[in-house]
Parts: sequence; structure tokens; C-alpha cells
Amino acid sequence: MMHIIIDAALVTELRRLVMSTCGDMVSFMRIQPIAHATRMKVWLPLSKPAIDRVMAAVMRSLPGAEFGRITPA
Repeated sequence: MMHIIIDAALVTELRRLVMSTCGDMVSFMRIQPIAHATRMKVWLPLSKPAIDRVMAAVMRSLPGAEFGRITPA
């Protein structure tokens, strides 16, 4: 399970990025508003290879994203 925190305005961009990077490996995406809904916490259940690909894509496209703990799904 991969945890990411992003600005609320970037949720659609993150969703598009994840689906284009490894959409066939994503079974669900949980999104929860935090900090008065200006930021969103996102949970992605991904395999290790998919996590590496998503992290690289997010770091390139959404430099303000914060990565949290990565735990076994």
C-alpha cells in the first residue's frame, strides 16, 4: 500500500498519472480530504514494480507530492 499526500487541486492529475502508468494494476484508489480539504491523502494498493513506476512518474509530474509509508497490502 502506497500513501501519497497532494494538493486537492491535483487529484485528477494524480489519478490520470496513475492510470496511465499502471492502470491495469490498480484495483482501487482511496482518497480522503485533510487540512480543511486543501490537501488529499491517497492510498494506492500496488505491487513493488508498480510502486517504483508510480513514484518516478509522480516525482517528475507532481513535485509537491509527499510520499508516506509504503506497507504490504
